[in-house]
Amino acid sequence: MEVRHETPKSNDRLLIHVTSDPAAAMLIRRGRRVADYLRAECFAVYVSEAGDLRSLPEFEREAVERHLNFARNLRIETRILQGHDPATVLVEFARREHLTQLFLMRSKRKAWKVSAGHGLASQVLRIAQNLQVTIVADRSANTSQQSSLANAGR
Repeated sequence: MEVRHETPKSNDRLLIHVTSDPAAAMLIRRGRRVADYLRAECFAVYVSEAGDLRSLPEFEREAVERHLNFARNLRIETRILQGHDPATVLVEFARREHLTQLFLMRSKRKAWKVSAGHGLASQVLRIAQNLQVTIVADRSANTSQQSSLANAGR
């Protein structure tokens, strides 16, 4: 009789904040890789004022649906949460579900506005005690900008 020894699951539980931003797919992949490494449960959530996607413009709804389906294909549990304040909704969900880590996209606003506390990540950081918050930048925007600068010098 063969005895299997599985590595026990960790106590970590991750939340990935899904948006319509094309870079959300990168965030979902990153969160899944970290969850696999930690042997942790993983959730991908979208926050909607209405609690569903019907009120979104078609292009935005399709993007969110694509990202949620992508997460499901990676065996990530998905949810659509209702609320007017995404930062509060995300942190309350994390606490209720005993999540330990939150993955968010960096705001595309100018750096001085984000540092002034206006971005979602800044708001989450202010209220998310006892949670590890990982803010992920969209590297593709930086790469294309660097590429444009390099080509301009030629």
